[in-house]
Amino acid sequence: MIPPFSPSSSDSPRADDNVFDVRPLPGRTKHAQIFQRWFDLAVGQSFILLNDHDPIPLYYQFAAEFPEAFTWNYLERGPEEFRVKITKTKAVSGAAPQPPAPASLTPASTPALKRGAHEIDVRGLEPPEPLIRILDALEVLPPGATLRACTDREPCHLFGEAEQRGFRHECSAQPDGSWVTLLSRA
Repeated sequence: MIPPFSPSSSDSPRADDNVFDVRPLPGRTKHAQIFQRWFDLAVGQSFILLNDHDPIPLYYQFAAEFPEAFTWNYLERGPEEFRVKITKTKAVSGAAPQPPAPASLTPASTPALKRGAHEIDVRGLEPPEPLIRILDALEVLPPGATLRACTDREPCHLFGEAEQRGFRHECSAQPDGSWVTLLSRA
């Protein structure tokens, strides 16, 4: 469950807070750098993540990889800035997740798509990986191109994120139970 927006007076951002502004970072490395910042914290320490869109895919990744080892408190929820206080609540072993390989956009093989379309197939991956890879692919999608994303289930979490980034979508169920979503700039 996504934590509600309910800042307390102790969670109010101050000038001396440890703010990590990820807005200028490239999308494909953003999560890895955030996780590294979190890994470097001692238990009980926190930082404030500053982003230009709701970092909900990051929340899902934290919840999948480090359940009960973090807290997530929204301090500001848009529309232009999102601030989240992320606290390390438990020691974890291992290494911070590394950035994914660059999104592999291939020319679409579907004749119904116009020239300049690309596709990404994320079927078989566990959430939140499909969402992360599709959003990464949108960041490298050439202007005027369309992205055809193949997923195991309807990517309902993708729709709002894509719209915030200026993309429109068309989604349809396929006879084999998979879903195809076409994304293009609005």
